[in-house]
Amino acid sequence: MNRVVFLLLMVFSGNTLIFGQLNNYKYVIVPKKFDIFKKENQYRTSTLVKYLFTQEGFNAVYEGAFPLDLEVEPCLGLWVNLIDESSLFITKTRLSLVDCNRKVVFETQEGKTKTKEFEQAYREAISEAFGSLRMLNYSYEPEVKEGNQAPITVSFKDDIKSLEEESNTNTTKTESKKTDETAVVGKNKPKVPVKGVKGNKLLYAQAIEDGFQLVDSTPSVVYILKSTSAPNVFLVSQAGKNGVVFKENGKWYIEFDEKGSKAKELNIKF
Repeated sequence: MNRVVFLLLMVFSGNTLIFGQLNNYKYVIVPKKFDIFKKENQYRTSTLVKYLFTQEGFNAVYEGAFPLDLEVEPCLGLWVNLIDESSLFITKTRLSLVDCNRKVVFETQEGKTKTKEFEQAYREAISEAFGSLRMLNYSYEPEVKEGNQAPITVSFKDDIKSLEEESNTNTTKTESKKTDETAVVGKNKPKVPVKGVKGNKLLYAQAIEDGFQLVDSTPSVVYILKSTSAPNVFLVSQAGKNGVVFKENGKWYIEFDEKGSKAKELNIKF
């Protein structure tokens, strides 16, 4: 009895570890042609694999059809590899998930069948192998790096002062009043609201954990920029939309990943 309990605990612990690892990845990338085949989607294997992952709640995408954030940050996805160890009379397959550093993060059980017709045989074997993934209850959870939970304190003193000097060049200066120009962005109820920017207003880049936040003269946080591995390219998210902020020909632009979206110029002061 003790041995059975021990084995169950080992299996549970292993699944929990794998569960946590897979949840850190936003996408599963399905090749149009697996290495073991000569043609794209041979025996409809790519179609089947993408369908099975989608059914289990994974964000499955085909190779060459990446969303904008995956294009910018390839390590958000895991590549699917189909391993074929078939013999003359038995079709045997496994699936492995490989990260951007070519490290195997997860490998399924082996699926096998004696069915002779190839398309049906691969369908049965792959579906059986996929059983290992059905137990994991995948749900994407962005990785939270240490230190991200603490409130962020940002001082706008110097930026607001320079902005006021520019706007009051041709007006009479009045006696300045001391105000508290320090805003604290809290964890649950931020005191600095995040809002959209109208026109081409000047935005000030303030360094935060993992990137910058862009603020206007209110001061209010307009965008939160997350650093990527590419220089002058940041991920941005607003109102459920994902996009990028990038520099091109000396100018900054923002573009969201949605139909009909076009790049808009931003006026940013770093």
